[in-house]
Amino acid sequence: MSDWGFAFRIAAGGFGMVFFLLVVLSFLVWATSQAVLRLTKEKSKPQS
Repeated sequence: MSDWGFAFRIAAGGFGMVFFLLVVLSFLVWATSQAVLRLTKEKSKPQS
């Protein structure tokens, strides 16, 4: 027979891992966009 408790634990672990990876990915995308915005602002400043 199936051990439903173990099956639910594995399913919850996989579900939680997906959301954890989505949070990490969103943070990386945000950090990259901030870096790109800062670099492009510095290059567009006139030299005086």
